[in-house]
Amino acid sequence: MNFTANDEQRMIADSFARVFADAGYPSTSGNNWSALTELGLTEATFPEPRGFGASVSDMVHALIECGRAAAPEPVIGAGVLPGIALTGAGSAAPEMPEGTVCLADGEGLTLQDGALSGTLRVVPGADAAEVLLICLADDHLAVVSMAEVKRDKYRLVDGRGAADLELASVKLADGAMGGVVPGMAEWLRDVAAVAFAADALGALLALREMTQDYLKQRKQFGRPISSFQALQHAMADIYHDTEHFLSLTHFAAQTCEGTDVALRKRAVSSLKRFLGGRIRRAAASAIQLHGGIGMTEEYPLGRFVKRAVVADMLNGSADAHGARLAKLIAEETRAGLQEAPEQEKVA
Repeated sequence: MNFTANDEQRMIADSFARVFADAGYPSTSGNNWSALTELGLTEATFPEPRGFGASVSDMVHALIECGRAAAPEPVIGAGVLPGIALTGAGSAAPEMPEGTVCLADGEGLTLQDGALSGTLRVVPGADAAEVLLICLADDHLAVVSMAEVKRDKYRLVDGRGAADLELASVKLADGAMGGVVPGMAEWLRDVAAVAFAADALGALLALREMTQDYLKQRKQFGRPISSFQALQHAMADIYHDTEHFLSLTHFAAQTCEGTDVALRKRAVSSLKRFLGGRIRRAAASAIQLHGGIGMTEEYPLGRFVKRAVVADMLNGSADAHGARLAKLIAEETRAGLQEAPEQEKVA
C-alpha cells in the first residue's frame, strides 16, 4: 500500500500544520478554530458548495498533524465527521442550517411523533457547536438546533471539548430528517474510530521523536542513555508499534471508502484492538524512558499520551472490537467449512 499523501492531501495537511505552528502548538494552548474556519479547513469534508467532499482517507494526513500538535480545536467532532456524514448521505441528507455542526451517535435516542428524546453522552465538539447532526439507529440523519438541547460542557482528559446532551421531546422541523442510508450508523462509528486513531497516530509520532531526542540528550555515567542496549530495545519496540499502527490506520481509512463491509469491520476492529493494546503500552514505555519528568503535568509528553488514551476510549472499547473481530472470524470460518464439501464434490 502507498501511504504517501497526494498533492491535495498534502496541501490540506500543510495548511493545518501551518496554523498550529503559528499558534505555537504543542508548547502552548489556545483556540484557533476561527483561523481554521477562515481557510475552509473545518468544512473540507462537507459536500459542495460548503466544502469539497474530502474523504476520511483525504483527511488522515491532516488529522496526523492535529495529533502531532496536540491541537485542542474540535476538528474531528465539529468538522470532519459531520461533513463525512452529509457527503455519505448524498441526496438523503437533511437540510442543513448555517453554523458549526457536530455529529452525534443517536443510538440512545427515541423518535416518537416527530420528536426526539434521550441522552447523548460524550459528544466530541458538542461544546462548540451551534447545530447538532444526529445519526439515528435506523440510519436516518436528523438535524436539531443546539438551542433546543440541554448541554453539559466539559473537557476531555486531553483538553479537547465535549458535552453530554439531553433532548426532551425536541420537535424536528420540516426537512430536518433525511432519508434512510442503509448501514450509515455503523459506518459512521467506524469512520469516527479511524479519525480519532489518525489523530492518535500523530500524537504517537510526536511522542516517538520526543523520546528519541530525550535519550540522546540525557546522560548517565558520562554518556547518552541512548547508548544503553535495554533502552535501545524499548525504543525499537515503540518505533515498530508506531509503524504498524500507521499501516493499520491508513488501511482502515481506505476500507471505509469501499463496499466490502466485512473487510471494513475487520480492519477497524483490528486497528482499535492494536490501539488499546500495543499503542497504550508504547505510550507507557515512553513515559518510563523519560523517568520522573515524564510524570509531570507541565511536561508536553503527557499531552500526546492523553490523545492516544482518548482515541482508545471513544467509539468502542478494545474488548468490544475484539468481540466483533472474533465474530467476523467465526462467520468466515463457518462459511469456509460449508464451502469445502461443495468443492470436494466438484473435484
